[in-house]
Amino acid sequence: MKDDHAFAAKLRSLAVQHLGITPRKTQTTAAALLQRRVIVEMETGEGKTLTVAMAAIAMATTGKRVYVATANDYLAARDAEAMNPLFEGYGLRASSLSSTLPREPRRSVYACEIIYGTIRELGFDSLRDELESRKNGSSASNLVPKSLSLIVDEADSVLIDEALSPLVINEVGFEQTAEKTMLYRWSAIQAAQMSIGRDYVIHSASNAIALTDQGIARIVRSLMPTEMAEFRMHDILNSLERAIDVASRYQRDAHYLIRNNQVMLIDSNTGRIASSKKLSSGLHQAIEAKERLPITNSGKTTARMSIQELVNRMPHLSGVTGTAFEERRELRTVYGLQVKRSYPHVPSRRIRLSTRVFADNHQKLIGIVNETRDLLFSGRAVLVGTQTIDQSERISRLMDDQGITHVVLNARQSSDEAGIVALAGQSKRVTVATNMAGRGTDIRISEDVREAGGLHVVVAEPHLIARIDRQLAGRCARQGDPGTVRHYLAPDDQLFKIASQQSYLKRFGRQVSRLEFVWRAIRSQRMIGRLQREHRYRLAASESQLAEDFEELSLSPHLDRPTADD
Repeated sequence: MKDDHAFAAKLRSLAVQHLGITPRKTQTTAAALLQRRVIVEMETGEGKTLTVAMAAIAMATTGKRVYVATANDYLAARDAEAMNPLFEGYGLRASSLSSTLPREPRRSVYACEIIYGTIRELGFDSLRDELESRKNGSSASNLVPKSLSLIVDEADSVLIDEALSPLVINEVGFEQTAEKTMLYRWSAIQAAQMSIGRDYVIHSASNAIALTDQGIARIVRSLMPTEMAEFRMHDILNSLERAIDVASRYQRDAHYLIRNNQVMLIDSNTGRIASSKKLSSGLHQAIEAKERLPITNSGKTTARMSIQELVNRMPHLSGVTGTAFEERRELRTVYGLQVKRSYPHVPSRRIRLSTRVFADNHQKLIGIVNETRDLLFSGRAVLVGTQTIDQSERISRLMDDQGITHVVLNARQSSDEAGIVALAGQSKRVTVATNMAGRGTDIRISEDVREAGGLHVVVAEPHLIARIDRQLAGRCARQGDPGTVRHYLAPDDQLFKIASQQSYLKRFGRQVSRLEFVWRAIRSQRMIGRLQREHRYRLAASESQLAEDFEELSLSPHLDRPTADD
């Protein structure tokens, strides 16, 4: 913190008086680090909310305006309200943004010294400012202050997983024509009949779909609806490749779900519905055609910027998360950020139990249910973490068959997420959740659960990113509590399929040792992690070069580059 004993003493006094919390040495040290270009890795339960608030106060009292980026609107409102007594004690104003807040009322929020909100809200407001400035020829009415100090909570999610996700503003009013609708629907039907290898191939590095000569010849010879007569063959083949891409890469209840006759995207790293997101370049409409839903209107993109572009514009950037060490090289290379580990104030008592391996996914899920049933007899609480909605619901059905009372938390059943997760540590409580499982919400265990051995976490399937598995494991054994975690593996796990290990493991079946399975899982995660990093580097370099080219032409890389979605 600031080198000011009076400042630190006042902060401790206010925290005790208004929050009933005495800041720990680990928290004050981490808060001091956040005033530099540093990502602090703090374990679950170590008090990131208070740590971030202390850093924000230290910066705001020197005249800086601070934006605290949270994982969602709920956490923004919760943290701003919870820490407000501290802010008021220093004469600082704090408020939070939400996606439903109209533009004009946002002015009072941005007028505060400390602003809580998601990175997406900050990005969209920045893009709207650029549009307003171009329209009016002045930046006088801009919402976002020119100089913001940015502290990112769950920094690995924002700066790595979401870094190149485009923030897009579309112009409304481009209605879908009957001819375009027919093209989408015809392409979806044809894609379902195409075979990989024979009709199309998938480029290993970029995952791009390319029709083979045989596939093209098949389409050229096919009968097409008269409504498609206006399209060139080039447009038809592009539409078909897009439909194949959707059929091969986007799975219902894994990448999206259907709600109220609409396609809702699912964040692959959190399991939450990404309600404000739509796929661009006609992919969203291709999914709608695949699912036989009404085809929504396409729009012309009027403004576009990646999260990485946004945060790199900030004069100050720092962050906190439970898992950053694996990505320390990328964080240093791309953002100039160091990663510092904050060790827990009480040694961790988490025990990682031996990984269990099963012949297939169904047997694995039965094994998970059986272990859960056995642990309940001893008074434990169990949190089962899954990757997809489908997997969470399969486990739920098996638990119903065994008469195990449980709660399911996924993108289809996500009301009161924080409340459900907060109760996951109560005696004989079973929570089955997708990867949204509680980032930002502490799981406090009851005394009888503590005496029985603490919360038990099940990693039902290895994630493509090892860091996500570590996040899930971190839900147990907080602040010196006991707790256990166990990983489950099967040959048909998605990780092995993507890493081309599935056929080997299925072929040799039970002849493959448990250690061989574990080693191949680790190696597969490392390989996929390396490929994802290389992909991010290539995209970032391409975006950067494109931005330079536009600026050389005195054009805006955010407003002049975009074209129609499809």
